[in-house]
Amino acid sequence: MHPTEPLPQPDPEPAPPPDRPRRPMPRLQLGRRLRVLAGVDERLLDRVPQERAWYTSLGGVVLGTATIAAISMYFAITQAMGAASWLAVFPVLVWFLFILNVDRWLVSSRLGEGWFRRVPVLLMRVLMAVFFGVIIAEPLVLRIFETAVVQHVADQRTEALAQLSGRLKACNPVPGSTELAAPADCKAMEVFNFDQSPVATLRELATRRTDAAALQKTVDADQAQLRAINDLARRECVGDSGAGLTGQRGVGPNCRRLRAEADAFARTRQINANNVKLAGLRTRISELEVSANTSHAAFEAERETKIEARVAEERSHQGPIGLLERLGALHDLADSSGVLAVGIWAVRIFFILVDCMPILVKFVGGSTTYDRLVSAQLAVAERDLNHDIETEYAEREAVLRKRRAEIDLEILEHKAELNHRLHRAADRLSDRV
Repeated sequence: MHPTEPLPQPDPEPAPPPDRPRRPMPRLQLGRRLRVLAGVDERLLDRVPQERAWYTSLGGVVLGTATIAAISMYFAITQAMGAASWLAVFPVLVWFLFILNVDRWLVSSRLGEGWFRRVPVLLMRVLMAVFFGVIIAEPLVLRIFETAVVQHVADQRTEALAQLSGRLKACNPVPGSTELAAPADCKAMEVFNFDQSPVATLRELATRRTDAAALQKTVDADQAQLRAINDLARRECVGDSGAGLTGQRGVGPNCRRLRAEADAFARTRQINANNVKLAGLRTRISELEVSANTSHAAFEAERETKIEARVAEERSHQGPIGLLERLGALHDLADSSGVLAVGIWAVRIFFILVDCMPILVKFVGGSTTYDRLVSAQLAVAERDLNHDIETEYAEREAVLRKRRAEIDLEILEHKAELNHRLHRAADRLSDRV
């Protein structure tokens, strides 16, 4: 390289690209969105910016009541279903939007000027708010007192099952026991069919006992009479004196006769056979008593099994605690305790007042400057509309009059043309003549 030649220069670095302007973060405009819930016209509200805070708060009240209503609906659905489910989101969302729109209508529409116009409208809206408030408040009250309500329902169910068990036991007494007879009002579904019953055994036992008692009575009488004859024979043989006795000691004719009479009586009355038969009856009675006790135990065991099965079936039908059971339990709790009733009604009235808050705030706030501007704007719009209608009517009348004049002119021109033709025809005819 020649020393006088310039050295090569490095390529210049490319210029950095210009910074792109950053897109501003979107503003939430929470206040504007809340004022939308109050039905506010922002362009008209710009004329009275001092009232933005008022209508922003009013929109927040509307949003709050709708949110409380949605929570209440969620509690009501879950309590009715007995469990939480994502399917409850859809009716909760619908209820939220419905209450939101109802409250928006209540606060956005005008109450009118003067008490005679405001009071009927206000009463109608307050009644609507109270009605919705009662519907919304009840699930929330149930949720607040859920522990007491659930415990009361559980106690009621336990008591109902115990009553059912006692009823089934009373309608199926153990035959031959000390239990009372079945009540006359027992239903067919409350009476069980048993595989084993001690009725036949008890009947036989009762018969055997009756036979044994009668036979025992006969045997006792015969043995007493036999003892009397044997005693008389003994006294005759030993020489005792007395009525019907000879008083001579030794086995004489009378002694032998009395002994023969005793033997003949024993044979005739079958005392030994009756004693054997009585012993057999007593043995059978003992066997039947054992069998009856066994049958009683089996009957009681089968009855308990059937009662437990029926109670378990009834318990399975109870299922989760539903909304109607909760409402009934809440009513019972309010009746059972005055303090609890005051607390329940205090909470219920509180939520009713919360739901009535939008219309109450609207009424207490009175007529604002914005309301008067709305009324004035509506009056101007009404006058403009009436003017437009009158103008349009006048224009239509003018068009109709113009059209009518054109039609009359066309008729006159047509008549003139006809007259001209007639005159020409008459002239031609006269020329020919």
